[in-house]
Amino acid sequence: MQQESQEKKAVEAAEKAVAGVLGDLEDATRSEVKKIALEDVVDVDERTGRPEVRKAVDIQVQAKPERKWSR
Repeated sequence: MQQESQEKKAVEAAEKAVAGVLGDLEDATRSEVKKIALEDVVDVDERTGRPEVRKAVDIQVQAKPERKWSR
């Protein structure tokens, strides 16, 4: 039970951190996050020089429509 509680707290903290980063991205690019996905990619291990599979995040954004209010 205690381990589940710790895991839940860790997940909630990670969700808040990711939400903050995505919010900053939207503000900086004046866009909205359209899609976010976790993918496996092949990369080279710097220590061994051998290929290995790593996780990568793919984030797609789309431009926010400019809202102009009629007067």
